[in-house]
Amino acid sequence: MKVIFDPQEPIDDHTSATIGNFDGVHMGHKKIISSIKETAERKGLSTCVITFHPHPQKVLKNIDVPLLVPIRERLKLLEKEGVDYTACYTFTEEISRISARDFIKNILVGKLNVRHLIVGPDFSFGNKREGNAELLEEMGKKLHFETGVLEPYVIDGEVVSSSAIREMLQRGDIRKAARFLGYDFYIDGLVTEGEKRGRKIGFPTINLDTDWDILPKVGVYATRAYVDDDRFDSITNIGFRPTFGENKLLIETHLFDFNFDIYGKRVRVEFVERIRNEERFESVDALVAQIKKDVEQVKGVLSDAK
Repeated sequence: MKVIFDPQEPIDDHTSATIGNFDGVHMGHKKIISSIKETAERKGLSTCVITFHPHPQKVLKNIDVPLLVPIRERLKLLEKEGVDYTACYTFTEEISRISARDFIKNILVGKLNVRHLIVGPDFSFGNKREGNAELLEEMGKKLHFETGVLEPYVIDGEVVSSSAIREMLQRGDIRKAARFLGYDFYIDGLVTEGEKRGRKIGFPTINLDTDWDILPKVGVYATRAYVDDDRFDSITNIGFRPTFGENKLLIETHLFDFNFDIYGKRVRVEFVERIRNEERFESVDALVAQIKKDVEQVKGVLSDAK
């Protein structure tokens, strides 16, 4: 996949394209990508996804939208879907002031060589959000491209969206989030040195320093950890270690059957199921007893999930 960051850089191939935020590249996004791939194959076109960073709400309204994955992961997920080109433009106030007609003429057609475009039913873009499917269809007749409108992807009567998945993660509904994403939610980060309290009580953990905007709800999770190319079943606690009277949010993962020094390595952690809330225990012994129960439960969950 070729990534284009400069709005003035052209694509020589004629393209079947779509435009949107694509945060998380979830099942709804996959439906759209499948559609542009199908059209591309049928008409001899290349595929192109047009996306923006940072989120337009941040630039236009100074609203921080916690992204499901950082932009580098968004690009990796798009590449995994087999997209030929991704135009990843930096969203600025200057771009926001471009009229929808100019964006269609100068960028979509003039630079990205769009011959077919797929959008959602409520799609809008351009200055004052004046661009919509009707305008695309109107201008397509003059500029020789077709527009298709795709209905939202629905699971159990609920529209799949990045905002809905964010809410699921924040309430700890990991299983449902995975169904909407089409994969287990994950984070990655660098292993940093902690206070080694886990090692002292028989459950050594790695502390993960991550730049993810959003984490699952505080609690204990059945997880899988990836170190280099190796996968390990694991248990992860996101929380504040109340038994030890701390108040700093930590991500601590205990990898089963693992005893290596990996400080400074990048590790990916996939969340499979939420086990319980974080609790404060009256003693370290009570905490250890609960961790042993948690580990057995996690092993059962991960065994069933394989």
